Amino acid sequence: MANQVNLIDRLRIENDDMNPADRAIANAILEDIEAATRLPIKELAARAKVSEPTIVRFTRRIGCDGFTDFKIRLAQDYAIGRMYIVGERTSAAETGPDVAENVYEATIQALAVAFSQRDPAALERATELLHNARRIFCFGVGGSSANVAREAENRLFRLDLAVSATADPYKQRIIASTVEADDVLFIFSVTGKPLSLVDSAKLAVSLDAKVVTVTHPGSPLASHATVNVPLVAFDEEKFFYMPNRGRYGQLFVLDCISTLIGARRRNTVGKKLWRARSTLVALHGSTDNQPIGD
Repeated sequence: MANQVNLIDRLRIENDDMNPADRAIANAILEDIEAATRLPIKELAARAKVSEPTIVRFTRRIGCDGFTDFKIRLAQDYAIGRMYIVGERTSAAETGPDVAENVYEATIQALAVAFSQRDPAALERATELLHNARRIFCFGVGGSSANVAREAENRLFRLDLAVSATADPYKQRIIASTVEADDVLFIFSVTGKPLSLVDSAKLAVSLDAKVVTVTHPGSPLASHATVNVPLVAFDEEKFFYMPNRGRYGQLFVLDCISTLIGARRRNTVGKKLWRARSTLVALHGSTDNQPIGD
């Protein structure tokens, strides 16, 4: 089944023709679609009064690769459906008020999709690897992912981590060839397909280093990850000149991870950040309204 098929519509249209178990699952989902995008398989099975393997078989019958893929597609369809409820944009925004509204809607849609895909266990595992790393190398290529990789460096060095970022495919491969077991590659990619990222991840893992990725599950990059934080980001197809909304999802994941790391390191890094603030006072006066370390 092609990925563009709307799962929500399919569950409604085919409901009467489903076997009793599938119908029970579909009804449990349709009763609260927003909640279903977040439910673990065990809880959905309990709501539908079926077994977990029955859930997996159901997701495959409707064209998904499994339960994770199903939840991601359901979340996308739900977010896109909400977008059209608000009102489809039929003409290009060309005035200040229209542009502000369209960009705002695109932003909240991207955040809603990223939030619905959140994987707390993956976030915790990624955080633990980064928190304990000797060195962290942040990789990304292209406009969105490269900038988010640089932002990751910006966030993490304040937490007293040895971190650097590069978007140079040549340099990425060189770095990957020099890593050791207690190093971590922190890689961002919307598609999970750029060769420099895939090659670097594969090489790093072969050297016993760890790889944390934020990318499409099932992608070539994700297949080489020690931990993949799943993120499927859709872009604005109708008005191509609008900013790529995928970066909001990437920043959401980065904020979650950096906050978790900060919580783990607050007792050791707090004094250093206050010392950084005191140093900046001499540069440009009071920093009371700025984040510590900025």
